Amino acid sequence: MKIDILTKIRDIKLFLFDLEGVLIHKNAANCIENIDKFIHQINIACEEFTKHKLKFGIVTASNENFLEKIKTNSNCIVLSNSINKVQMVDDYLKHEIINYKQVLYIGDDILDIPLLQKVGISGAPKDGRREVKRVVNFITKSNSGEVLPEILDYLKQTKK
Repeated sequence: MKIDILTKIRDIKLFLFDLEGVLIHKNAANCIENIDKFIHQINIACEEFTKHKLKFGIVTASNENFLEKIKTNSNCIVLSNSINKVQMVDDYLKHEIINYKQVLYIGDDILDIPLLQKVGISGAPKDGRREVKRVVNFITKSNSGEVLPEILDYLKQTKK
């Protein structure tokens, strides 16, 4: 399965991630101990994707205060404050030269399923909901909160 993802990932231009349950461990979503450390990790990821001429973004129904800090990074896309994730991504893609086949999205919850079904590559963390894992192209080896380094590793492998 990994080789298949490595092959498909080469066509991806936009890497999108759910926040709670993917980038942040689902049990820690309401109590991130070190917001600044998390924001720093996101900024590093944004730089890494930008270095490869790719886009990185967060798609979330929440509107956490720290998202405003992440939005200040011009290399990071933050689509937030709506449960209709497909509509948020539709609105974003209208202004880009990217189509859904060039989008990877990793989500963990039922709310993510409509977007997961539209993108070119869909994924779920190992500890994502069973219903979600049934509809995605791949399941990460990592649990929620640990997904981003795994995807960055796949990206680096494709650029060798």
